[in-house]
Parts: sequence; structure tokens; C-alpha cells
Amino acid sequence: MDKITEKILKQITPNAKDAEQEKQFIKKLLEKAKTTKTKAQEFEIVGSVSRNTHIKGNRDIDLFALFPKTMPREEFEKEGLAIGKAIFRGHKWEKAYSEHPYIRGEINGFRVEVVPAYKILDASLLQSAVDRSVFHNQYLLETLGKKEQGEARLMKQFMKGIGCYGADLSSNGFPGYVAELLILKYGSFKKSVQEAAQWKNQEVVDIENYYTLGEAKKKFNTHLIVVDPVDKNRNVAGALSYNQYARFVGACQSFLKKPSENFFFPKKHKAWPTTTLKKFLKKTELVAIETGYPKGIVEDIMWGQLRRFTKKISTLCKEQDFTIKRTGEWLEKEKNLVILLELESTGLQKAKIETGPEVFDEKNSLAFLKSKKKILSGPRIEEGRWIVETERKYTQIKPFLEELLKKLKKHEKEGIRKALSKKAKTMNENEIAAMYSKNKEFQQFLTAYLKGKEEFLDY
Repeated sequence: MDKITEKILKQITPNAKDAEQEKQFIKKLLEKAKTTKTKAQEFEIVGSVSRNTHIKGNRDIDLFALFPKTMPREEFEKEGLAIGKAIFRGHKWEKAYSEHPYIRGEINGFRVEVVPAYKILDASLLQSAVDRSVFHNQYLLETLGKKEQGEARLMKQFMKGIGCYGADLSSNGFPGYVAELLILKYGSFKKSVQEAAQWKNQEVVDIENYYTLGEAKKKFNTHLIVVDPVDKNRNVAGALSYNQYARFVGACQSFLKKPSENFFFPKKHKAWPTTTLKKFLKKTELVAIETGYPKGIVEDIMWGQLRRFTKKISTLCKEQDFTIKRTGEWLEKEKNLVILLELESTGLQKAKIETGPEVFDEKNSLAFLKSKKKILSGPRIEEGRWIVETERKYTQIKPFLEELLKKLKKHEKEGIRKALSKKAKTMNENEIAAMYSKNKEFQQFLTAYLKGKEEFLDY
């Protein structure tokens, strides 16, 4: 394990040339920000670059513009956007959203975010959610030593390699801040993995010992509780999904049993040939929904809406007795959204058996019998209860989905509504295979989805 982590650390640590380029870019960025006409009181670089915990090649720079705490919210947001646009003049940018809008884009190969925040003296006085970030930065600059910076890099690359890194809505994984706090708590990557391999549901990491275990679990009540050292009322792992939490624990267990570089840099799934895909699709029941990509909707926002929409579709399918085994989502920015639905069966029998109340419950029995339409068989009594067989409206999944999409087009959130208005198509296996043959990114996604295997496992 030590040989592997030593080798990986060399690969992921920025060299002297990288560090100098970052330093010079940040210097120029701050100079440009300070010469911009703005009401910001000061500017600060926050995030992993400023803490020297970033991975080689990760050229993300977070520039915070700090405004007076007395500034009204509307003016604060307006000023924040204005300074972001001024800094990006001549470069590609987009408006993104956290609790409030900000500007992000690319300048000379660096991905830059210009985020407005209030300048406050204490995290307990925050006026916007991002106000904490400055305090996170200060806290870790004071507590993480040089050795821990490297250990944090290992943790981030490990999480990235197993597919559970990133707090954005496309991954619902571990924020970089949490990865750093784990190193701070346990002292090293190795020790963190050893501890995490034994984690159970409702694990608590409370570096500043704000709570007893019982108090923390009662207050936050989530699968992983990482109490923010600068704000005891916040769980910084609150957005981590249960599945990603379990994935991390499972990967830690597997890594301890059989350490491998694959945990940090997994081998990419080799996309199946279209002929192989077609053979596999004959063994499963898969349908897909394809929509357009809505103009003007940021990718992270779109991921959140897409995931919620998939859950809604899945629930409505189950209400019609279509059993959903699992689902998946694929997003091709500016082009397509795809939802996969894997079913027990795409077809159902015409007759549906419905079990009513016991015969002895006269009132509810009468209501049940009166409510049934299109009865094919019954009413009859079985095991003391009323039984009827009724006619299903939908016996095939595709017609149901096509009608459903027409109805949902009018009622969904802006992103999905726009997506459905551009295109709303239900694809069978042949149509899925046709898309697969033309799109390499979709090939990678669908092959990985159908294999259904955690990439870090090598057995």
C-alpha cells in the first residue's frame, strides 16, 4: 500500500513549473479584480489551490469578492455578477447558481469562478451560504501541515477514482473540504481508509468536539455527519448521497484487502461493439427517454432536475404496475438528455387482480365494488375478501411513456419543461442501439451502466 500511495502522490502533486504558473495567474487575476470598478471591499482566493491540496492538472481558481455585510441582497447579487463579467471580458463565461448567481468560465486554461460573498467576522453571522468558504480556507490554512496537504491529495484522487468525489448534483459525492477534514481528523490517507472501512450508518466526524455522539446524531440524522469546524450547525457531508457513502466505505474495505492503483486511476470501460450491445439488449428489458438540452440552463442545475424527473417517471411507472429494476441518466451538454429505465418487463397482462376489503366490512366493501370499472372477472370472494379482475389501460411501457411525457410537458420545472418542448422521444432497444452506434460518449456510459460493476473491483 505504501509503495502504491507513494507512486500516486508523485503523479498527482503539481511540480515547480505548475506552481509557478498558478502563482503568476493568481497574481494577475487579483490585480485585474482590484482595478475593476466595484464596491467589493477585498478579494480572496479560496479553495484547494490556495490550500495546496489540489491535484495536478486541476486548474480551478475560486476568486471571492467580499462585499460589506450591510449591502442589500439585490445590490449584492447585481454587483457580484457585474464584477464577474468585467473580469471575464474577452473570455468565455456563463452564469451559474449556488444560493445566489455567480460567474464562471475559462481564462488562459484556468477554470475560474468569481463568487460574491459578504465580509463577516464570524461564520455564525453569515448572510449567504458561500460566506463560510472564507472561514473554511482560513481554518485549513492554520491546521493542515505540508504532509497533510499531500495526504489530502491522495484522499481526493482516491474518491475521484472510485467515482464519489464532487459535491455537484451530477455526482452527489464528497466535497473536497470533507476530504481535507478526514485527513485532519485521522492524520493520514492510510489511517482514514482504515477508519472508513469500519464506518456504519450515522457515522460522526466532529473535529472540534462540539457534540456528544448522541447529540450529533439527533441533530443531523444523516448517514455521515461531518460537523463543520467553523459552523457547528452545519453538516458539510449533508449533500452526500447514501449510495456514494456506501461506495466509499466499500472501496476502503476493498483497498485494504487488495491495494491497487486502479482505485486511484481506474481503467476505463472499453465500449462494447454495437453487435455486442444488441445481443445484450435482447437479454434485458430497457427503454430510454430522449429529450433536447434546454438552452440557458447550467449543467449542474440540469443534473438536479434530471435526477428528480427520473424519480418521478419511475414512480409513475410503478403506479401502472411496471416494475423498475434500476434507472440511469446521461447528459450531453447543449445536445441531449437521456433517461434509462430497466424493467422486469415492458409488457403487462390485460387483466389486473385487485384485492378489496373483507366481506364483513360492509361499508368499505360497497365503496370498493362501486369504484371498479371495466371488470373482466368477478367480483368474487377469496379468503374472505372481495376480488376483481379489471382491465389495464396500459399493457406496454412505450405508449404509456409517450402519453405521460405529453402531460408532464406542461407542469415540470423550467429546465425539464424546455427540454421536453425541444424533443420528447421514447426509444426502444433498436433506437437505443442506433444512438449508441453514433455517439462515443454514450457508448462509454451505456457500456458501464449495463456492466453494472464498481470500477474499483478487479474480480
